Amino acid sequence: MVFSYNVRFRRMNLAGRVTLEKEGEIILMDKGFRLRGKGAQDRGELLPFSDMRDVTVEGDAVTISMFTKEQFVLDHVGGLFDQLVKDIFSVRNDFLIEALFLKQGKLIQEFDAYFERAHTSGRELGTGRAKVRLYEESIVVIPQEHDAFSLCYHFMQIQEFDDDEYAFKITMENGVIVMLSQFSNGYDDFQEMFHQEMSRMYQEVIHELEYLFIDVAKEKLVKLAHFMRRGKAVRVKDIIKIDRDLADKVLYCVFKDDMFAKTIEPLRSRADEEHTFIGLSVADGKKEIYRFMVVLAVPADNLMACTLGSYEKDIRKVQDTYFFRIIMEQGVAEDYVTTKVSELNQACLMLNFVPDPLYKDKRELKNSIYTFAIRKLPYLRMLRSSFLARCPSILPELFGRNLQRVLEKSKVAQREPSSVE
Repeated sequence: MVFSYNVRFRRMNLAGRVTLEKEGEIILMDKGFRLRGKGAQDRGELLPFSDMRDVTVEGDAVTISMFTKEQFVLDHVGGLFDQLVKDIFSVRNDFLIEALFLKQGKLIQEFDAYFERAHTSGRELGTGRAKVRLYEESIVVIPQEHDAFSLCYHFMQIQEFDDDEYAFKITMENGVIVMLSQFSNGYDDFQEMFHQEMSRMYQEVIHELEYLFIDVAKEKLVKLAHFMRRGKAVRVKDIIKIDRDLADKVLYCVFKDDMFAKTIEPLRSRADEEHTFIGLSVADGKKEIYRFMVVLAVPADNLMACTLGSYEKDIRKVQDTYFFRIIMEQGVAEDYVTTKVSELNQACLMLNFVPDPLYKDKRELKNSIYTFAIRKLPYLRMLRSSFLARCPSILPELFGRNLQRVLEKSKVAQREPSSVE
């Protein structure tokens, strides 16, 4: 659907100097906006959503900031300004939901609500009316005058329903707190459906774990499922707290292939149980088909390594190992381990364990579905900026040589990521 509004628009460069000013119109389209001056000969200027950094509203003006550092300011809309703002964010949010992988699973139902979003540090992140879409594994909030955002079940720390206030409070692992309220008559349905989806997700995870670890007590697997969700990497020391034997079984599931175990040993020997993280996503416990993620942190060498792979019984499909610097220029590496693991967990779970956006050059991803995500998603930007190298995980000699090179590079600050053979 195409909308158009009469506006005055100005284009400004990085220094704030006006390089274009016209009376004309803004045309809202599925993939961006077109600004066009008056007159049949003016073809206008296309502003694709994929090149758009932010849209902000202040007073009676809308500012569109581009990744090219240019800004476009829209004003003189008159009585239709509020509707213009709503339509701008409506079409942009449709794009963001797809481009930033906000929805996880199938849509269950949509609700109207009021949202309040803030950080535990006290920083306000927006309030207002919104559409709230409940998916199988995430909640997507689509504000009328803010960018859409996702609350993925796998990264929820606390969920609290207040039946007296008809409100729902979610605290995320990254410190973001969201309050949803004013559901009108939809509060009870939202609460029931949310609990159903969370329960269904846990039951599916536990069901497959029961087949994979058939001799482990269910209450222990429930605790493991709570930590791992859909394959989140969990600290081995925390699994040991549940049960030492279970931790050994989890480790065996990852390292049962002799060649992989031999290849990774020089790195694994540097990471103790406090700094080893394992994630399992079981597709079929009966047939022993599952995907794994192992993260090894070596803060003494300022290094983090992540290996992705899968098994079908004893058939191993190990991908490469990806190396990252824990910190860039300052601080103590040990203090950043949890943050770095969180970045890897978000990247893997939200992007379905596809490694390409973690390391590939922007030119290689130019026409991929990850183009906008690597520009906007904080966890992807941090991982890409700290990427060091990747290496095959089934060739011991090659892995050993490249590990030494990586260890040399991990202690040296550098702006651009490097690669090894």
